[in-house]
Amino acid sequence: MKEIYLDNAATTRVNPQVAERMMDAFSNNYGNPSSLHRIGMRAEQTVKEVRERIAKTLNCQSEEIYFTSGGTEGNNMIIKGIVENKQRNRSRIITTSIEHPSVLDVFAFYEGHHIDVVVLGVDDKGLIDMDELKAAMDMDTILVSVMGVNNELGTIQDLRAIGKVIKTVNPKCVFHTDFVQGFMKIPVDVAECQLDALTLCGHKIFGPKGIGAVYIKKGIALKPLMRGGGQEKNMRSGTENVPGIVGLGEAIALRQNTYREEITTMRKLRERFIAGLEATVEDFKINGDPNGSPYILNLSFNRVRGEVLLHSIEGEGVYVSTGSACSSHKKEKQYVLKAIGLLGEYKEGTIRISFSKDITEGDVDEAVAIIAKAVAGLRLLVKVRRRK
Repeated sequence: MKEIYLDNAATTRVNPQVAERMMDAFSNNYGNPSSLHRIGMRAEQTVKEVRERIAKTLNCQSEEIYFTSGGTEGNNMIIKGIVENKQRNRSRIITTSIEHPSVLDVFAFYEGHHIDVVVLGVDDKGLIDMDELKAAMDMDTILVSVMGVNNELGTIQDLRAIGKVIKTVNPKCVFHTDFVQGFMKIPVDVAECQLDALTLCGHKIFGPKGIGAVYIKKGIALKPLMRGGGQEKNMRSGTENVPGIVGLGEAIALRQNTYREEITTMRKLRERFIAGLEATVEDFKINGDPNGSPYILNLSFNRVRGEVLLHSIEGEGVYVSTGSACSSHKKEKQYVLKAIGLLGEYKEGTIRISFSKDITEGDVDEAVAIIAKAVAGLRLLVKVRRRK
């Protein structure tokens, strides 16, 4: 059975060239970058080259890039690092209601710890209100964290406009974005957006799991989460994951000259998917901003349970999700849908489609046909059960 993998926002398949470079690093570039001998210095040079490659994509300095184990650690590192380093007795931190759990849970942790926690609402597209942000800002605000591309809806926040609001009200406030779903998919310039910190990871762009990085603007003071040998300029102690860093660097190299063109291809696939559904399925909604990330499509089908639909089409070789994989074990799994005002049976019938360069038009047509058939069958089953 052919597999049509449409859960790329959860993770992507590692590119064979990435895996090959990593295997070489495991076998040949195995030195500890902190070692002073030639083998260690070779590993250190490799780490330096990847750091420079990331910095170039973000338009920052290489010394402003720090390697992590992924998005969750990166978000914790920045948010906790800023808060724990605060100089005021009472400070304010601001985020949005549709952030990743690795942001929202950290903000929730600080409620009641002499920290004024503000969570901004969003409209039905998942966009924040600039006036609400401006009203929430004050001179005690030490951090604003806004996700660049939402992992469930694909909504793209206007980071440039947000940065302008933040820095106009309080130039000293740190502006952070979780850019895990946007890195090497949506262009970003940290200088133009007035960003002080950014989080990224490798496994969303055909790189390995367990590797990520953060950008932290020079001069921003954070308390480190991990102490020890002083690696990453004392910001993240522990021997660097050289094979993972190599994999991340190779994944970036393979995309850096093509991802801008890929955006157009993904948008066409997304539009084709929507047109196919509109021609074959009734009573469904498209959630989020139509002008959001072309890689993500969030759909809600009335009179169908999303999890049942997921397993139904899985049997036909189509793989999707019902939302963020990182929220699947939490009590409130659908907090993003609640935040945009989606209620009732539509909310229960939601699935997320996420595209990649490996998906063809034929894959889209086949997936649409399988979903349409499954929706019709499940609705008929519900109708029969209600009659009984």
